[in-house]
Amino acid sequence: MARRSSTIRFALGLAALATACGGDDLTLPNEGEPAELEILDGDGQNGTVGQALGESLVVRVLDRFGDPVPGVAVRWSAEGGGSVNPQESITDQQGRASTERTLGPQPATYFTIAMVEGLEPPATFTSTALTARLVITSQLPAIATSGVPLVPQPTLQLQDADGTPIASEGVVVTVQIASGGGSLTGSTSATSTAAGEVAFTDLAIRGEPGTRRLIFAAENFAPATSTPIALGVGVPASIEPVAGDDQTAPVGEPVPIPPAVRVRDEEGNPLSGIPVTFRVTEGGGSVSGGTPVTDRDGVAAVGAWRLGTSAGANELVAEVSGQDLSGSPVVFSATATSGGVSATESSVEASPATITASNGASAATITVRVRDAFGNPIEGVPVALAVDGSGNTLTQPAEPTDANGVASGRLSSTAAGARTVTATAGGVELAQGATVTVQPGPAAAGSSTATVPNGQAGVATTIEIHLKDALGNPASGQANAIGITIGGANNIGGIAAGDQGGGRYTASYTPEAAGTDQVAIRVSGAALAGSPFTSRVQAGPTSAAHSSADVPSSVSIFSTFVITITARDQFGNVVGRGGEPFELRIDGGDPLELTDNGDGTYSATIRSFTLSVDSHLVSVTLAGTAVAGSPYPMRVTFP
Repeated sequence: MARRSSTIRFALGLAALATACGGDDLTLPNEGEPAELEILDGDGQNGTVGQALGESLVVRVLDRFGDPVPGVAVRWSAEGGGSVNPQESITDQQGRASTERTLGPQPATYFTIAMVEGLEPPATFTSTALTARLVITSQLPAIATSGVPLVPQPTLQLQDADGTPIASEGVVVTVQIASGGGSLTGSTSATSTAAGEVAFTDLAIRGEPGTRRLIFAAENFAPATSTPIALGVGVPASIEPVAGDDQTAPVGEPVPIPPAVRVRDEEGNPLSGIPVTFRVTEGGGSVSGGTPVTDRDGVAAVGAWRLGTSAGANELVAEVSGQDLSGSPVVFSATATSGGVSATESSVEASPATITASNGASAATITVRVRDAFGNPIEGVPVALAVDGSGNTLTQPAEPTDANGVASGRLSSTAAGARTVTATAGGVELAQGATVTVQPGPAAAGSSTATVPNGQAGVATTIEIHLKDALGNPASGQANAIGITIGGANNIGGIAAGDQGGGRYTASYTPEAAGTDQVAIRVSGAALAGSPFTSRVQAGPTSAAHSSADVPSSVSIFSTFVITITARDQFGNVVGRGGEPFELRIDGGDPLELTDNGDGTYSATIRSFTLSVDSHLVSVTLAGTAVAGSPYPMRVTFP
């Protein structure tokens, strides 16, 4: 009656407000329409950090007359950390909707908001996360008799948030009835042992027939709530499946029909108020509302059975704790199928990762592994490949993905360089591609070229070679394919080439002899076009120390004679050009006139009668430096 009265007062208040505002300006909700959202259960709980609260959070939606409204969507949000599951629930025939709250990872106060569109204010639940907790270690009976001690009696363990036992003696744990009413008899408190274990010895529930839950609490520990205990109900004899067996759903998703069982007595009559425990035994899934109580038809249904994250078999069993019933346990089977294509979990691989440029003789196999968000292979997905760059031949997968979620194609290319192969699976572009490095083929003489310059004695001659494979790709890393032999004026023999990158190679030698060199270049055993190449080597700079003059040792007084100077470089090569600043002097006199012959020789014609009959010294210099043998002795004589 208190709820009905408060709702009537709410409606009368709205009516008065409507009158004050002019009547027609305010529209009241009709009967059966949501008008109020109230917290029904689960507020003010303590729990363990990172763990789900022991009790579900429950709200109720009422119309303006205080009657429950079914079929209303309630949205839940976790404030401050943690999560809710589900994030939206629909009110049942009693107007109730619920969710499970998992607390955040830090000790703190957390809030949970329940909202119904169009209703203000929302409902706010408060929960406290602690780092230590109480854990029930005994399997409490599903059925008990009023006033008779429970069998087995409750036992608990002190634990930290990670489930490690806390060895603490003297912690006082108390027990109360959390729901269902009635009273407890026997000792309602127990003290922990040195190992942190707590045991009750004579606890009993007294009251009218119905379902109870017990809550155990201790200071600074998150409480523990028991599974439902049916008090004073009929004796169950059998349990049978009602709905929800042999279903299929994607991994990580709930099955379409929540599994349900029916409990009967020995006469086959349905029993209400019997708590049933549902638990996952295979597949790694989870259940919400896993300890429902049978209704008046003897039926108990799990809130939801969410399958595991691995494709394959899943199993859920239902039983009445502590009771040996016919048909128990009831086993529900389900098959988890792969989910949708995950762009991040799927992959593209290339093997080998390095191929040789070719018209298809060398190719990489492109393997696409299509996975869902949990890494399960997905069969039957069409895959399309794409690649960047030029010169590529890309063969698409001939079939959709196989049972292992794999589809494969093939890549070859005539152009060297790095390629990135990407894939689209079922319309989803995969996040990562595969890199294939196309390396050039063997260097081919027919595609390669060389440049051989003319040389100069004493100066390095650099030969430049551009290697390419048969397809015209610059061939790096193949210096050992090059053979170079120097013949001719400078018969040096073989020299090595160095890799300068990008298919460019150089080789150097320093000629000493002027003349014509023959540079033979072979690539992979075959001669380059134009080989042997000609390099004309000219003399180096004129060297006074290696230049010389042809001076007669004796001349007649009545003759004419010629002195010839020959310009040579440091290696003795005749400098076959003119223009050198030679000077010719006799006995230190004025320079004599020299004729530049333009071929590296210089000459002076002298009449001997201009000289005295005597011994003379002929000096020849180049830019002030004496040439080899200078000064030369010369004698002028009578005939």
